[in-house]
Amino acid sequence: IEAMLRQAINAGTGRAAMLPVANFGKTGTTQDSRDALFVGYAGDLVVGVWVGRDDNTPLGRISGGTVPARIWRDFM
Repeated sequence: IEAMLRQAINAGTGRAAMLPVANFGKTGTTQDSRDALFVGYAGDLVVGVWVGRDDNTPLGRISGGTVPARIWRDFM
């Protein structure tokens, strides 16, 4: 499983979350693009980032590999 989570960052939809150290994660976008998320870890720290609207309207072009992955990378 860890190899798959690493591959998601190295070559998959989570490339925007890449760090200079080994990190692992998974992107997610719900049906109709109402929620976007990235959950990952590096070292001993696990962090999840959710992006959505409180009125449940679609996010447009935002997916888990865009804004949430960049927020996660910047926080880490």
